[in-house]
Amino acid sequence: MGFIQDAVSKLTFKVQAANVIDANTSFQWYESRLENSPKITPDRILSQYSTVSSNAPSSVANLITLTASGGTLDGIVSNDYESSGTPVYHRLTQATNGNDTTYVAYTDPTDRDSDRKWNWINPSSVPVNGVPVPYYTILIYYKVGSTYTQLQATDAATIGGEVGWVWNYDQGLLLLSTDAINFLKGKNSGSFPELYVRGWRYIGSTGGGTSGSLIVKNEGKTGVADVSKIQFNSNFNVTSSATGEANISILTYEHTQSSTASTWTITHNLDKYPSVEVFDDKDERTFGDVIYSSSNQIQITFSSAVAGYAYLN
Repeated sequence: MGFIQDAVSKLTFKVQAANVIDANTSFQWYESRLENSPKITPDRILSQYSTVSSNAPSSVANLITLTASGGTLDGIVSNDYESSGTPVYHRLTQATNGNDTTYVAYTDPTDRDSDRKWNWINPSSVPVNGVPVPYYTILIYYKVGSTYTQLQATDAATIGGEVGWVWNYDQGLLLLSTDAINFLKGKNSGSFPELYVRGWRYIGSTGGGTSGSLIVKNEGKTGVADVSKIQFNSNFNVTSSATGEANISILTYEHTQSSTASTWTITHNLDKYPSVEVFDDKDERTFGDVIYSSSNQIQITFSSAVAGYAYLN
């Protein structure tokens, strides 16, 4: 048989209660090593996935062409399946030393601190007329000596016709039933063989999008539609930081009046009617009558001649 009812119940509880997956049924969910990534982080937003789903392959050969240099899916889908006609076998790693129930795809199979190989493309995520495209299906292999043999999900002779293993495409996890583990040991004189995966992974852009655009929703302002671009006019100063934030400030025009005068004429070119603050040459605030000659020029008239500074914003 495959997964027994007790194992299914414990696995279901782990997923529902803690969003974790670990096929070792002796573990409680809080002892599991790997979360099922319920949080949404920028690297989990696959912003080019529509290109994947809109370019369904017609065969494995066609998929290899689509992902090759210059192909439609070049740089979006990684070919972890075949290279120049030779199969690519990526070794899987035990999630926990000595525990053969759960295997993980790491970029370096010998280092659990290396990046995960996840985002494997699930055939059901690229349907044609509602039917999953089979060419994205991953293949699992076990290695005895120098020979790679494909491991079937079911084997009537050894796993009782039940599902013996499950592959989590999103996380790059292989979950093995007890019978599948015994089957694999039987193929390698009682020792557990190395396991490998072949398939296709999403490697395209992640985060909010490839163009850097955003949607600003109109909250009831009549005659204003939703927009995907914000344009700052010359009244604003916008700079970007090293971490990607946009720093926005209102431009301030500073006028220096070095000689005393009872009327200051200031051309500021802010293209608006700004607020005005005036200080004399002793840095004391002073006041005058402000006349807006245009949206780019003002005049300030004082009761007596004065020198100093004016700040417009």
